[in-house]
Amino acid sequence: MLVQNSLKRLYHYDNFAEGASMSGERIELLKSRAKKFLELGFELLNRGVLDLAAFNIQQSCQLRTKATLLRLIGESPRVHSVRELLGMLSARLEEMGFREVSDTVKQFVKKYRDVLADIDSAYTASRYTLFTYTASDVNIMAEACSELHKLLEEVEKHVLG
Repeated sequence: MLVQNSLKRLYHYDNFAEGASMSGERIELLKSRAKKFLELGFELLNRGVLDLAAFNIQQSCQLRTKATLLRLIGESPRVHSVRELLGMLSARLEEMGFREVSDTVKQFVKKYRDVLADIDSAYTASRYTLFTYTASDVNIMAEACSELHKLLEEVEKHVLG
């Protein structure tokens, strides 16, 4: 029942029209979905459904990073790797003259390198392989994802004022 209610919340579009066309609406939709994927990831972690928790955490990280890329750069690449997306963000921030902010993103990636690799692997491993996650591993992924959300909010505030 808890998962069903969470899925209903996840797929509820709030006040967004289906296929939101304006970039501001799309950014808010991506952020909203990222938040809901993270919430669902925590709920699934607490229920012991670790593979799906890991997948939801990966989706959260991916969508939140894409929202920041869309907001700051005007594009949302069709890439699934969170590390690759963060690398793109860091490079573009540097090109835009925000070297310190770029360095902060790089430091985050360096600090969470192994966890981000696990998060990236969850995109396929949670669905197609016999690999299983431990609750500890998924909890670390969830906490890193929460920190990523905070980082990206700060990046946006710094760049946009």
